[in-house]
Amino acid sequence: MKKLLFALLLAVSVVSLAFAGGTGDTGEANLQFFSWYGTETDTFEDQFLALVDGIEGVSVEIEPVVWDQMHPILQARIAGQTMPDLIDFKGQDISKYGSAGNLLDLTGNAWIDESVPNAARTNLQIDGKDFGIPYSALFQGVFYNREIFKANNISIPENYDELMDAAAELKARGITPFASHYADTWNIGNVTMQFAMSEVFNENPEWGNDLYAGKVTFEGSEGYRRVFEHVKDQYDNTWEDTFSVDFGEATARFGRGEAAMYVGGTWANRNFREFPDLDYGIFPFPGKENGAKLIFEPNHTWAISAATEYPDEALKVLKAVLADKSLAATLVDEAGAYSLMVGVESADPYPCDPDIDNYKKNNMIVDVSIGNNQIKWAYQEEYSRYIAEWLLGRKTLDEALEAATAHRVNISQ
Repeated sequence: MKKLLFALLLAVSVVSLAFAGGTGDTGEANLQFFSWYGTETDTFEDQFLALVDGIEGVSVEIEPVVWDQMHPILQARIAGQTMPDLIDFKGQDISKYGSAGNLLDLTGNAWIDESVPNAARTNLQIDGKDFGIPYSALFQGVFYNREIFKANNISIPENYDELMDAAAELKARGITPFASHYADTWNIGNVTMQFAMSEVFNENPEWGNDLYAGKVTFEGSEGYRRVFEHVKDQYDNTWEDTFSVDFGEATARFGRGEAAMYVGGTWANRNFREFPDLDYGIFPFPGKENGAKLIFEPNHTWAISAATEYPDEALKVLKAVLADKSLAATLVDEAGAYSLMVGVESADPYPCDPDIDNYKKNNMIVDVSIGNNQIKWAYQEEYSRYIAEWLLGRKTLDEALEAATAHRVNISQ
């Protein structure tokens, strides 16, 4: 189904190359907006369009896209010089498109500083300049069932050995330690980067750049070897049918108490809402040593094309968005997101929110952009396939690591 949707979107994109942007009969600046908000929300885009209706001389046409499938479409639009005026990115996309000169420099607008703190933007900046404004965030770590932990006297693990000790204790008592869904390759990719933040980038924040420079390899990295082995440890402590389990089923099983932990992100909060009796928290995925930090990921991120014919009008739209806290609140409530707008919080907090607040208060948060900006999502997805082949006995661990290194020649930074 996703492949069909992608084909349809690509076809629409090719047709739209000749019709992108421009002014209508009314003389308005008609801006095109690549948006994947619709994949996570029900009313956000309608509320956004209603906001735009109040901006004189501007109209916006939304082109719905799926984030992990939109980049070939966007590349075609850039090549055809018909890049959409407004783009809804993930934070990790800014380094690629901003460094290539595709995005408008947004630096120096005081209303941005007033709406989104610089601390939330720093790791997306290029040479200290803003080319994308993060609007919402996700947090990633290990969700845990508080009732199961309490009933079995399990403490929050501070390091990886303690995590495996907890898994062994749970397994001995007939409790599945980890929920997982390896039917989704992206699940392997997501947990792998979580592991890498603790085991690799915590020690060498430039590891990915060193990889492209030929200074390091996956097979030569003790940290990345441990990362791959961590996936195997989870595989050995989850359901036997994990390669047949998808995200929805995994979160439902966790919600029913059929596993004690789930390595994932706060996008799962919406699914957990279906289980009102579920009391769950979150802790950072622990590394070899104590001191792991909860992962913060800039998610929906606003950007403007450097090639737009209407930069002033596009900036008016962005300014209106960042001034509208009710719009930001809609995203929070409908997508289970965490707003980066000053003064916007959920009206109905999730059970894990006190833990997140505690890690934030104690400066125990790390921005995953450090890793994602270097090892792009397409690369993560690809080496996740090699990990799956290893888990299923089709590759050795060394072969999986070597294949991951070999794939770097296919990746543009």
